[in-house]
Amino acid sequence: MDKNKKAEFLGYKLLSKLLAKIHKVIFKFGSHFLRLADRLSFEQYKMVFGEREDDIYIVTYPKSGTTLMQVVLYHLTTEGKMSFNHIYDVSPWIRNASFKKQEPIDLPSPRIIKTHDYIKDFPKQTKGRFIYVYRNGMDVAVSHYHQQKNYNKSDLKFENYVKGFFKTKSWFKHTKGWFTNKKKLPILYIRYEDLLKNKRKEIDRIIEFCQLNTDENAIKRAIKYSDFSYMKRHESKFGDQPEESKKVYDEFIRKGTSGEGKKNFNEQQKEQFTKHYNTMVKPLESKAFYMEQKETEVVL
Repeated sequence: MDKNKKAEFLGYKLLSKLLAKIHKVIFKFGSHFLRLADRLSFEQYKMVFGEREDDIYIVTYPKSGTTLMQVVLYHLTTEGKMSFNHIYDVSPWIRNASFKKQEPIDLPSPRIIKTHDYIKDFPKQTKGRFIYVYRNGMDVAVSHYHQQKNYNKSDLKFENYVKGFFKTKSWFKHTKGWFTNKKKLPILYIRYEDLLKNKRKEIDRIIEFCQLNTDENAIKRAIKYSDFSYMKRHESKFGDQPEESKKVYDEFIRKGTSGEGKKNFNEQQKEQFTKHYNTMVKPLESKAFYMEQKETEVVL
């Protein structure tokens, strides 16, 4: 290669590297500005939606019994008509609505509001009460894996999903934050497994915590319509059904059981989960439920 060709070759190489770096910078800052725009849009949405003293937030990490709790609270706080098209019509997920550029809906009090947000996203002075539904992390991982596979990545392998689950530690961080509750928000902690075993007992705790004036008929409705078989038969009222897609997402209400994590995690994965759980969640979990029990005993 003569000198001119060599210089031209090196020039192309240098230009290629420079353009690659510019692309990375643009992509990086482009993503940052996009997230910032979404955040500002959500803040604007919340200003219109407003806050009320009797708002009830259902807080969960995804696939932890959110929709089950939405149905229960809907029946405890209303006449329980099931004529709505989707649960979001009566119990909105406001961050998702903001992301989709939907207008805030006007609902009677008390409003039942779904959120998967971290506790850091809530100011200390946020009005309302919070119900945190806590589910075994390994069960959450299995359920969330199936949702991701059904919705986004049909070829997703469980092993690869679990690697990401441990890499981000998002379940551990989310749970740790809400159990720590540094902002001293009024929170009722409920185990998903207890909802399955003794729903009536947990409903009584919800009624007391939210100070609801609820009759026996409403409680019976809450139990009836939050039953897995009913929710599975009417899945279109509860799961996501994107209008632009011809695909039917029929695995949003999947099994509604507990214990799948132990069956699907291998020994190495169980050990890794236990390691993170013991350091980030276990002490706080025991404290959160213990303190709640002590407060109940004092009231009684």
